[in-house]
Amino acid sequence: MTEQHETTFTAHLDLTWTASIRPGLLDAHPDQLPELLGSRGRSLRRLPIIDEQVDARYGDQIRALLARYRIDHPDPLVIPGGEAAKTPATTDRIHRHMETWGVPRFDEPLLVWGGGVAHDVAGYAAATYRRGVPYVAFATTLVGAIDAMFALKVAVNAGYKNRLGAYHPPVAAYTDPAFFATLHPDQILDGTGEIFKVSVALDADLFPLLEEHGPRAVAEHFQSPDPETLAILHRSVAAMARELTGNPYEHDPRRASYAGHSISPAMEPEISHGAAVVLDLLVTTMIAWRRGAVSPSYRDRIVALARSLGLPLWHSVLEQPGPLLDALADSARHRGGRQLVPAPHREPGRVRYLDGIDAAELGRALDDLHAAVSRH
Repeated sequence: MTEQHETTFTAHLDLTWTASIRPGLLDAHPDQLPELLGSRGRSLRRLPIIDEQVDARYGDQIRALLARYRIDHPDPLVIPGGEAAKTPATTDRIHRHMETWGVPRFDEPLLVWGGGVAHDVAGYAAATYRRGVPYVAFATTLVGAIDAMFALKVAVNAGYKNRLGAYHPPVAAYTDPAFFATLHPDQILDGTGEIFKVSVALDADLFPLLEEHGPRAVAEHFQSPDPETLAILHRSVAAMARELTGNPYEHDPRRASYAGHSISPAMEPEISHGAAVVLDLLVTTMIAWRRGAVSPSYRDRIVALARSLGLPLWHSVLEQPGPLLDALADSARHRGGRQLVPAPHREPGRVRYLDGIDAAELGRALDDLHAAVSRH
């Protein structure tokens, strides 16, 4: 009998990255923020990647910023935005430019300007090139600032949403509320949907702050420097960061930040990510209410807050439960075989993980939501 030997290896990977809200970002100077575009110690070569809409509006300022920092760079790679561009083909295009420019594994981070899609495709390109190169993210949309710029996960769509992905956070992430001033109102609502999710699932103090000051902040595109508007942004980012760092690789599939992300993938071909998150969360609120996890008064507060923020309360995509059930089944496959749907629980900032949602229960929740939004 041949003697067998077995060795067990255990290794730990430490991750450190920063996320900053910095007014006046495009006017920054290396004397004040020397590390804004990555460490200046070993190389000033960088490959800039810019969303095409961002380039049209801020391209000259970005190029001036690169010049002030004496960055050695090729012409920025301008990529399309939107979910249709979140594909392996876009990542392949980025890889070709990385190869042409000669991006090394260390010391020359990609510089990525854009919303969530830009960060996903460029982050995935960074993760899969030379087994991982660094990048710095600059979020120019509200949803990018709240949900994407500091995320560990990056992904592209391949037959299904986010089917190919990796854990590869930026070394640093920045945003400036001034970017939000020129966003279309629909883009503001898209990001507000993520803030709404955070208030329900992660931060008990954010919920009443939104009830009192959210409608004004949304109407002003978060441009006011008052403490309440800044607190809404800071609390949203901080709550998401706490959630991510506590379970970075999702070894525990129970994750409160998955609130609004169980049936929403089925909606996103028709509506935006933020809108889908809101509708998903409203549906699960109705399920939680029927199961006794949410009181009628808190249920109504959740719906009222969504309404006051101008968020969608209903869409025709909810009239076809089949795709929603398919999305729920796929979410369960992603979560170790259980649905583990994060739903509101008793009060703001708390969730309960639901299992066993079937077609009948989902249908009843859809009826309940339709009735609730029709009453007002």
